[in-house]
Amino acid sequence: MREILNVTSIQHIEQLLNTLQGRAEQIDGENRKKHRQLSENWFSSSLFSQSSNLAVDYVAETQNLFRQLQKSDNHHAQRYLAEKLSLQLEALNTAFRANRPPKQQQDHRITAQNQLQQMHQQLVTYRDYERRLTENLDTAAAGNNPTMIQSAQQRLNRCQMAIDSLEKKISRYEEG
Repeated sequence: MREILNVTSIQHIEQLLNTLQGRAEQIDGENRKKHRQLSENWFSSSLFSQSSNLAVDYVAETQNLFRQLQKSDNHHAQRYLAEKLSLQLEALNTAFRANRPPKQQQDHRITAQNQLQQMHQQLVTYRDYERRLTENLDTAAAGNNPTMIQSAQQRLNRCQMAIDSLEKKISRYEEG
């Protein structure tokens, strides 16, 4: 144990853990005030076994790992625990210094659903434009003004092309 941890490094790690604990409490307090809930997957599951939306839970796991390291008599276990402790400390320090957890990979299904929903909403908007442009074309035809008819027809054609394009995009998106 003395090879891996000496008195100075133990004190340094304890001081760092206390600092991280205070920072975690501050982050959790700020999030409670803002009624904001954090993702439960701040870090890789290979780095932390914890899956929590509270920063203090990750610090607590790191503190437990440090206590395990201090109690361990097996040299190989000590090396493993020391490496994992170092990685956890680095990850926590980086996340807390940035004042937010690391960016998470968004669930692609949710992103795809949102994108598809936006495209359908845009299609509804385009259909409304098409209806109004058709009314404009009818009004121009009733007034027998060739310039207005041509202009209204061009706008309607562009709108219909945009609708066709969007419908094809939605179709491709839904098919995968």
